[in-house]
Amino acid sequence: MQSQDPDKDNYSEEIYQHMIEEVFNFTEVEKTLETKNFLGAGFSNQILQETVSINNFFSQKLINTMTAQFQSILPGAFRITTNPEQCLSCANLQNWSPGRSYYSLFEMKNTKSIWILHLSRSVGEGIASLVNKRNTPHNKNAFFGLREADSLIYLEIGELLRGFFNSIIELWPESEKLNVSRCRHILQLVFLNNPIQEDEYVIISFQLDNRECSGEFHLVFPQRHLLSI
Repeated sequence: MQSQDPDKDNYSEEIYQHMIEEVFNFTEVEKTLETKNFLGAGFSNQILQETVSINNFFSQKLINTMTAQFQSILPGAFRITTNPEQCLSCANLQNWSPGRSYYSLFEMKNTKSIWILHLSRSVGEGIASLVNKRNTPHNKNAFFGLREADSLIYLEIGELLRGFFNSIIELWPESEKLNVSRCRHILQLVFLNNPIQEDEYVIISFQLDNRECSGEFHLVFPQRHLLSI
């Protein structure tokens, strides 16, 4: 039995590979590429990409829903964009509070959670002014040039905000059973109920740009509800 020369075999393999490249214009895939395609190396990246796409898809659904709501209020063209979301504990959420502005707290019946729709002063008072101008065009606008946040605006847009929020929670599956049991409109973010103290909260920030109403607004909800999207 003849012994094989390793150097000769390697040399023959090189010649064979060179012939294939010349005839077929084809380069052998390197082993490093095989490593990249291995499930263990790429699987986590695939999960990350899918998670990002799901988040982007959900953000776009939120923007589409809000756009539909704002179309009946805002004059002319407008744009809604999102900023990177935050996740905070209940204690830190109160520290996050942008100060005296407009908060609508929605208590959920079955999940025992509280969701928040927050409007900056420019957005809250801008919407109230536009709605007031549409409903009573000949009267003086009471919401223009307020010195500080005023609960008076809820008389004008309270029902609108409830409808706005109900259209948002329709994006969640029916299995979540998101039914509002109580709604409160406040000017300073203060939690009074103990059951929500253990929740982590997701804060999604939106930027509204319009010639007559611009500024930030936020959707705040328990992180556990993000997993069902």
